[in-house]
Amino acid sequence: MIIEMARIRVLGPRARLDATVRALQDRGVVHVVDAAPVGGLRRRDVDPIERRRRRNLTRALGDVEHALDVLRTLGVAIEDRTGVAPPEPLAARIAGHLATELDRLAARERALRDERDTLRAYEPLFPALEEMLRAHHATVFLLVLRTAAALDALRTALERRLDGAIEIRAHTQPSGDTFVLVAAPVTQAAEIEHQLVEARVDRAPLPGALDRLRPRLAEVERELADIREEAAAIARRHGDDLARARRMFHDALLRLEAEDHAAATARAFVLEGWLPARERADLARALTSAVGPDIAVEEVGRDEWSGDEAPVVLDNPPLFRPFEALISLLPLPRYGTVDPTPFIAVFFPMLFGVIVGDVGYGVVIALLGLLLGKYARIAYAVAFYTVVFGLLYGELFGDLGTRWFGMRPLWFDRQEAVLGFLVLAIALGLVHLLLGLVIAAVSRWRGHRREAIGRGLTAVMLVLVAVALLALFEQLPGVLLTPAVIGLLVALPVVIVLEGITALFDFMTILGHVMSYARVMALGTASVMLAVVANKMHGAFGSAAIGVAFALVFHLVNFAITLFSPTIHVMRLHYVEFFGTFFEPGGGPYRPLRHWSPGAAS
Repeated sequence: MIIEMARIRVLGPRARLDATVRALQDRGVVHVVDAAPVGGLRRRDVDPIERRRRRNLTRALGDVEHALDVLRTLGVAIEDRTGVAPPEPLAARIAGHLATELDRLAARERALRDERDTLRAYEPLFPALEEMLRAHHATVFLLVLRTAAALDALRTALERRLDGAIEIRAHTQPSGDTFVLVAAPVTQAAEIEHQLVEARVDRAPLPGALDRLRPRLAEVERELADIREEAAAIARRHGDDLARARRMFHDALLRLEAEDHAAATARAFVLEGWLPARERADLARALTSAVGPDIAVEEVGRDEWSGDEAPVVLDNPPLFRPFEALISLLPLPRYGTVDPTPFIAVFFPMLFGVIVGDVGYGVVIALLGLLLGKYARIAYAVAFYTVVFGLLYGELFGDLGTRWFGMRPLWFDRQEAVLGFLVLAIALGLVHLLLGLVIAAVSRWRGHRREAIGRGLTAVMLVLVAVALLALFEQLPGVLLTPAVIGLLVALPVVIVLEGITALFDFMTILGHVMSYARVMALGTASVMLAVVANKMHGAFGSAAIGVAFALVFHLVNFAITLFSPTIHVMRLHYVEFFGTFFEPGGGPYRPLRHWSPGAAS
């Protein structure tokens, strides 16, 4: 359901504005909006001192966030902390100093990592490089090749040009690059250099002081460990202060942003905002206690809302609450309309169960629900209806229940009663859309009576069409056909008068939507037939083991299709067909002024 909201106005002395905003932030229930200028009050001007403070807060917050990010890259994660932060000036100085110090550490760490990676690349070549550099009158080139074929082509070209007076050693890296050492007489160095330039072969820098390469690699590792330890020491000394300063700076900026919405004179201020109506009395008492008795809280009447819509807060029973995740894929419903969550909580799992309708698949879905955390209730609801309709259809992994346990359908067999299944699907669509039209008529009765009557008459016309068709096919007494047709002929022009000529097209669209529920039958029939085909694979191969393996694979594929395809189509039936009858998007999110936390950073 959509919680009833109240628009409030908070008035008080100008000197108490900051204290009032702090109290509102502590309470955390008021969604602050622009205050309407009343009684000489106008939007508050921001003076140069406050602008400078905002700049300082923003810069200090940036330093804090940067310092925390650098610590994270250095392998030190700082947990969020509540508590008393240092005073703003001191926290800003600490953050600026640490940001600079950690930047220095990070730059040093990056340079050392690059050096380590280079040394590790050279390390497999150390023995060959030492041997080549010890040779007299030899020049050594270090090359980087991207493919093994390039190495063969290079070897052939150089040996042909230099009559074999060269030595080549190669090592391929895990990345796929190949490091190649080429040793040649000094007299041939210029010609090799020319050949390499023409062939556009990548050259790597040849390390000097070879006897220092291995010790240097160990030194780099020690220096990296020292940097990590230095970062950890900084975190131990200042981590809590940084985390608390981040909260403090965020909170201060949020309060300043809220104050921007205030209207004020030299002596008074007014703030306006939205909160759940049930919180209004408690808020008034909290402000009086925290700020003083000269703070007044009054409720703004609906006639003074100036067309500003209240933010929307959904509050459903725990059984329905997980299904709000499916509603979150759509815009919020407009305030004062209907929350569709309870309806999708009932019809989504039921329609899914009608489609899948298999006891075995239902049990597997319930087991998967154990892994879904807060969404487990959706899986359990889906599994429940899947098992119920599986019993009604007499299905357990297709016809395996019939083969092994003698299961019989309690209602009808979907493999044979295709027409009956189709009638069930269309009937479900009729009931679903009739419910949507009734919801629309009831919800719009207070403000849009003509439209409400039109929606109600459309529902009546839908029933009359169903009665006429059933009478025509002798499923109802034939005497009902003529009254149903006459009722349609009378209701249609009335609906056109109430809603305009588009009402005729809307009615035809609704009829088409009813027929689109035939997809329930199509998907359900496809699911059971695939399961039956999987079971028949057991005897389709010479080996029983191979047949069982193929059957299991086919059931897994069918189960994967069963999870995704019915989910997508049932959601479409809700979003397009059902919600199209009554759902009114356009609600704004509820963002109360409250203390900042990492989870609410967005």
